Amino acid sequence: MSGPHTPRWLDLDGAHNVRDVGGLAAGPRRVRAGVLLRGDHLEDLTDAGVQRLFQEVGLRAVVDLRAPSEDPVAVPWMASRGVQRLHLPLVDLTRIIRGRYATDPGGVYADMLTEAAPALVQILRFLVAEHRVPALVHCAAGKDRTGITVAVLLAAAGVDDADIIADYTATGLRLERINASLARRGGYPVSDLPPRPAPLPDTPIRAVLAALHATDGGAEQFLTHHGATPADLDRWRTLLLEDTP
Repeated sequence: MSGPHTPRWLDLDGAHNVRDVGGLAAGPRRVRAGVLLRGDHLEDLTDAGVQRLFQEVGLRAVVDLRAPSEDPVAVPWMASRGVQRLHLPLVDLTRIIRGRYATDPGGVYADMLTEAAPALVQILRFLVAEHRVPALVHCAAGKDRTGITVAVLLAAAGVDDADIIADYTATGLRLERINASLARRGGYPVSDLPPRPAPLPDTPIRAVLAALHATDGGAEQFLTHHGATPADLDRWRTLLLEDTP
């Protein structure tokens, strides 16, 4: 990472944690803008927010990681604008075992990574199919399930650990807005907030990266072990990365 990470927020009316991961370093290359976005729930987007999402991004696909119990509806604007949606729930252990998460967040994330492995391969295959990017990956807050998914996708393309960590921790800067939005929806535990906006602790995502590195071959081997092909990974790198000027 050449300098402090500046998140590329897309400030939308009705969504609070949508950002483009473009610009992250991948060795001598970088992540291309307008390919992969991450965010929180999209049901509260206003017409103006939807319009901006299409004008500035040209969205083609959405990956929704929420459980059926969270009522993850396919909002009408997706179908009317031809957005392809993959609803693929990832287990959120941070909600199920909150006591353990408070003392061992890295261990909880590592367990989530293990459980999510087959789904992560499905997500990769969905994204590398024709006309699936720009794509937005989201859950309720865009923090835990989205954080793990995006970290694996970035690591599989060779993005530097420091930039993956910086991207993950940036959600903390919007946590107050996210929590307020989830409180209005109801049914979600609200995180304790620091006295002022601050990056998230990096322990959880470091545990994910450590687990990937512990696999001989890293994220690529992790995904191929669970069914991804070299062609999937080559296609993903081609879509996501560009040469640095």
